[in-house]
Amino acid sequence: MEKKKFWTYENKLVVIVFFTIGFVFFDRLAINYLFPMISVDLGLNYTQLGLLGAALALTWSVSGPLGGFISDKVKSKKSMLAILVFAFSVVSLMHGLAQSFAMLFVLRLLMGIVEGPLIPQTQSILAMESSERRKGFNLGFTMNTSNALFGSILAPVVIVALATNFDWHTAFYLTIIPGIILSFVIFKSVKNPDQAKFHAMHAIKSTEKVKVKDVLKHRNIWLSIVVFSLVMTTLMAFQIFGPTYLVQAKGLSDTTMSFVMASFGVGYAIFGFLIPTISERTGRKPASLVSGLLLILIPLAIVFVDSIPLMMLLLFIGSAGSGVIGMSMSVIPVESVPLQYSGLAIGLTIGIGELIGGFLNPMVNGALADMFGIQTPLFVAAGAAVLALLFSFFFKETAPAKVQSTQGQDVKTGFPV
Repeated sequence: MEKKKFWTYENKLVVIVFFTIGFVFFDRLAINYLFPMISVDLGLNYTQLGLLGAALALTWSVSGPLGGFISDKVKSKKSMLAILVFAFSVVSLMHGLAQSFAMLFVLRLLMGIVEGPLIPQTQSILAMESSERRKGFNLGFTMNTSNALFGSILAPVVIVALATNFDWHTAFYLTIIPGIILSFVIFKSVKNPDQAKFHAMHAIKSTEKVKVKDVLKHRNIWLSIVVFSLVMTTLMAFQIFGPTYLVQAKGLSDTTMSFVMASFGVGYAIFGFLIPTISERTGRKPASLVSGLLLILIPLAIVFVDSIPLMMLLLFIGSAGSGVIGMSMSVIPVESVPLQYSGLAIGLTIGIGELIGGFLNPMVNGALADMFGIQTPLFVAAGAAVLALLFSFFFKETAPAKVQSTQGQDVKTGFPV
């Protein structure tokens, strides 16, 4: 007889998804921390910095929903996941071979293609395998905390240290090592989801096409799309232009910059799972509002504060804004529609959010930075955070503990009324 133990498949899957998403963001954000060095070496300007961020977001926004559709058709979901992880690691390594902006631009396009499908795929599978009381924690921990730990703490410290001791080319070469290990672990440990359950979550039959419209019309879904697009604008402007601003405008060394950026990551790692977990009791909407308010601190802290310790403290506090990121990207969309549409809801939110906040935003901000100064994208980021907070007031509560006794169910569509 099998005993109840900690190392259940749910917990094992959480750990694997945690590392998978973490390495996605490590590889995605590494170029931002290395750009002060790359720009000197290759003679790049701020517009080109914005275009490099936009290129990845463009292909990510298309490949995310498309990859979710393809993953529903392939037999082995874990094989697809392992191949994608290995593929984005190879593309990351190839960044080290780049000798021009054009080559970097093409590689960012390729990276978006192979990374885009990973988030909707892993999050929807995890939502299906999560127990009801753990869903908020599992999604917040794997999405926000892993993003923060790998993308905002380890990436600036490790990648800058490697580039300082060797060069930026070598730093990119070494990123393939964790990718090879992780792809092997996925292939060996992840189970292919049950076909019937998987299709129930993702497949939309021809007789149910009207329900796609219902997903798009549902208030929390379009609000999630708007809020996520705005918080993506804030986060991407900070992560893309923040490192270069700190080095070129504030005069910080590359090493000091890496620790300043990592202070945001430390808070992101903590609040990224803490706020979604607390929201199980307080409700998703109050948690979104508090974290949305603190998000405004992030871009303003590095522009108006000169004291490094105070700047790091404010970035740590502001990182609580990560709560509204995870809430609008996955938790609220998953809970706002029937379970079988959760993959579609997440895919739409991330796809459109990437298109606006990840693609259009850095292109426009890069041009603005060349015209008006490198601080301009950070003011845009602050404005976007204010708008995200305002739109968060209109969310309908979705936390199961808060709505269980009052939530009705529309008989025809299955959507909350």
